[in-house]
Amino acid sequence: MARKVFKIAVLATVTDFGGAERVVLSLINNVNSDSFELVPIIFTISSMHDGVFIKHLDTTGKKYYKIFVNDYKLKYLNPLVNIVETYKLLKKHKFDLIHTHGYRADVLGIFLSKLMGLPFISTCHGFILNDLNLKMYSRLDHFVLRFAHKIMAVSEGIKNDLVKSGIKESLITVIQNAVDRNGNEELFTQNRRIKRALFNIKEKEFVVGYIGRLSEEKGVKYLIEAISMLDDLNLPVKAIIIGEGPQRNELEDLVRKANIEDRVHFTGFQDNIEYWLPAIDIFALPSLTEGTPMSLLEAMAEGIPVVASAVGGVPQVVDSGKNGILVSAGKAKEIKDAIYLLYENEALRNSLSREAKKMMQMKYSVKEWINKIETEYSKVLNK
Repeated sequence: MARKVFKIAVLATVTDFGGAERVVLSLINNVNSDSFELVPIIFTISSMHDGVFIKHLDTTGKKYYKIFVNDYKLKYLNPLVNIVETYKLLKKHKFDLIHTHGYRADVLGIFLSKLMGLPFISTCHGFILNDLNLKMYSRLDHFVLRFAHKIMAVSEGIKNDLVKSGIKESLITVIQNAVDRNGNEELFTQNRRIKRALFNIKEKEFVVGYIGRLSEEKGVKYLIEAISMLDDLNLPVKAIIIGEGPQRNELEDLVRKANIEDRVHFTGFQDNIEYWLPAIDIFALPSLTEGTPMSLLEAMAEGIPVVASAVGGVPQVVDSGKNGILVSAGKAKEIKDAIYLLYENEALRNSLSREAKKMMQMKYSVKEWINKIETEYSKVLNK
């Protein structure tokens, strides 16, 4: 008798192609298809119907469904319509479990879980709280997650926030994100040359890279301040800032006011991060809040020394002085000092690089990550 393949609806709130989206894509691509069939149901806005995440989904050859969250002018009507649309999909395709990613997916998913008697799992990637609406969504999310069958938090910090909000600790399992390294040294060298040439960066110049959303909670302004301080020392240090977001104009103004336009380069959004990582000598993550950021894991997997804020799940990944350097959040001088230290000390850079690659191979492999998620699927389904 053939073993049952469980059908799992992966409800995901998609905004751009950031860390959470890359996690969902990795899950879909790597899950054991002999045991689980994952079908994405994507909540997105109609203007992003052919966005980067959707294009990546298309390359997988797997079926998926799109639900637009802004079809109606009366915005409070949209969630009700989305519930009906999602209910029809879940009923038609006879799913065994709902797995959600993101605020809207959590809220609609838990409602449909109770309505249809389906088990419910949520992955919590982190909470952005930089405006009133997002704070309200976060509180609502924390409330509905109390009714989940299982929550997978991507860091201990996120788990602690969930427990503080009143969610039972027994419901939460920490499963940190994972990433596989390409390992093609020839391609790495080629991409380094090509990407640096775009900004006329010479081989001997020292490049600090940031990859992520350009928004307040990411603390990119502190990195720019640090580069400005290094400019005063007349060192050949430059920065490549990869990403897009609501703070971009403000950050570009900051660069102009500091008169460091020749040192700080903005690339805009890039979906091929693996082609950009070779261009940088160290990776900076100046965030004020984080989960377990994919960009950090990807940089460390490539052996790029990292300077990162000691927030969220980052201290569980970065052992300061051994495989990277931790700094206090919001402290431009500490970022500057760490960059200067690595610029001056090639032996330290090489040591951090070796240890980072070794640690990523041992603790953050995609195979291990998938096994942990599949174990949680099985536990919930067997109940």
